[in-house]
Amino acid sequence: MKVRYVRYSVLVIILALVLYLAFGYGTRSFEAYCPFGGAESLWGLFTTGEFTCALSPLNLSMLLALLVLALVSKKAFCGWACPIGFFGELLGRAGCAVTGRRLHPSQRLNGALKLLRYIVLVLFLVLTYKTGELVLRGYDPYYLIFSGVGHGTAGVVSYIVLVGLGIGALIVPMFFCRYFCPMGAVFDPFSRLGLIKITRDGEKCTECGNCQTACPHSIPVQSFSRVRHRDCTNCFECVDACPEGDVLTVRASI
Repeated sequence: MKVRYVRYSVLVIILALVLYLAFGYGTRSFEAYCPFGGAESLWGLFTTGEFTCALSPLNLSMLLALLVLALVSKKAFCGWACPIGFFGELLGRAGCAVTGRRLHPSQRLNGALKLLRYIVLVLFLVLTYKTGELVLRGYDPYYLIFSGVGHGTAGVVSYIVLVGLGIGALIVPMFFCRYFCPMGAVFDPFSRLGLIKITRDGEKCTECGNCQTACPHSIPVQSFSRVRHRDCTNCFECVDACPEGDVLTVRASI
């Protein structure tokens, strides 16, 4: 599990930096580093030439940089840098430790539920554009956690959302990321085009399914020669779990 150790080390460092900002240190707020803020800012920039509410050019720069990253290495940001993705993965492992197994919804149900993240994306962008306020604050786990359910949140509703997402992550790995993350929906078309991806040697593969079981997003890696799946974060859990040595490799390919 050497890759996981490296990945978790990177995630812990990033989490520490976000906490540093959340406690009021540094020259910027932790919210300034939210890439979804870049998407929320677009309407205001086009219509008035100004950033909405507390958003800034840094939010837009983060969005553009991560879209380029997705074209290079799929959703690597989600697996290697996002604090909420990190929390979701840890809660999923905790739930597995308690129950002895991970709950993996059927591919059909899993695919249907993923439509929710597109609904969330459209809904909150429309509400933000119409009101000029960052409506997502009251329901966004990133803002709720690091602000301490602070300014702009929805009181009891925000606590219910946060607890609900936490319980969901204990039951289904990456619950928020799979079904509700609007940034994941923005990444989806770019992620499919990502150059760096997992490739599978079909002749050596025994199709044991260990890769799919290890994947936080339940991607059936054993079914692809190249993993172009929109949810792949290049976390390489599948590579670590494969018992056949060099069946799964990481390559740059179209």
